[in-house]
Amino acid sequence: MRPVRIITAVVFAAAVAVTGCAAHSTAVNPPVTPVADAPAPPAPNPAPKPIPAPKPIPVPVPAPKAPVLADGHYDAYISRVEIPYEGGTRRLVVDLVQVFQGQAAIDAAIADGLPRDQAQVLYVWVRNQNPRLRTLAIAKDMGLDLLPGDCIESRNHQFSKLIKDSRAMSNSRPAYYFTLTVAGGAVHHIQEDKTFNAC
Repeated sequence: MRPVRIITAVVFAAAVAVTGCAAHSTAVNPPVTPVADAPAPPAPNPAPKPIPAPKPIPVPVPAPKAPVLADGHYDAYISRVEIPYEGGTRRLVVDLVQVFQGQAAIDAAIADGLPRDQAQVLYVWVRNQNPRLRTLAIAKDMGLDLLPGDCIESRNHQFSKLIKDSRAMSNSRPAYYFTLTVAGGAVHHIQEDKTFNAC
């Protein structure tokens, strides 16, 4: 009978041991449940591109206005003399010409179509191939060297004679041409000469 008790005790102890292990195993190692992958965190938004500063709009700078004529001496017909009564700018409207003298005058006149017998007696010939007019200011201290004529006493009379002579005609051509001295875009001196032979 004793061996039966020992076997029963051993079986019992074994059963307790197995039950305790199973219980302990269950408590310590809980059942594994499948875990779904967590959603990936959203990708960070790219940093906003910096807005470039607006480019400044270039402001056009007007080029300095070139004078109508560079400084120098010019032969011309005077088309108009503008002398305002109430101040303002006095101006000349001129038509530039070429002046030939001596043998060059004869050759130029023949080249321009004047008969040789008429050209042979010339000492001056004025060629005007370009009708372009230019407007120039008159300097306040402009000098006038006009050909002798009526008695000229005052500056106003000089301007009157200049206007009269600029309109005078000889054989359908202007009777006088004028050599202008230009500086800083203004006429500083006028020298008058005839376009025809003196008697």
